[in-house]
Amino acid sequence: MTASSQFYLAQAANCTKSAQNAILANQRDMYLRAGAAWQALADREQDVTAAREQRDADKIARQQGAESPAIDAATVFGAALGGETR
Repeated sequence: MTASSQFYLAQAANCTKSAQNAILANQRDMYLRAGAAWQALADREQDVTAAREQRDADKIARQQGAESPAIDAATVFGAALGGETR
């Protein structure tokens, strides 16, 4: 969890607590809306972080796959038939 998503979650919790302690209905509604907005920001941040980590893992896997030696048909069949290989 990133620092910004932790901050967003803390703000959402503060808004929820403030909504519970609010005396006026319009004040409670304001805190509930703000809490929902903070929660949405935290969710989005977590989704972005997960997507970034997945993209980085895929990139590393592709790079490792590209570093493995390529074997072509001439190499395989030439070696199998006792012929020259590249």
